[in-house]
Amino acid sequence: MARKRTERGKDRAAQFPVRPTVGTPREGDYALLLAFLRALAREAARADHADTSPKTARISR
Repeated sequence: MARKRTERGKDRAAQFPVRPTVGTPREGDYALLLAFLRALAREAARADHADTSPKTARISR
């Protein structure tokens, strides 16, 4: 049976706002991940471009 919340209980609840559980990603985490993936894709594209050159392809093999 639920108890009626007292004034004191309301004040106490206001002191401790509900936060997301540990491990839930926040907006900043997504932005950081996106920036990392963009940089990774940029490096991969740069590496692919270097390997398609006939001169570097011969040297690397």
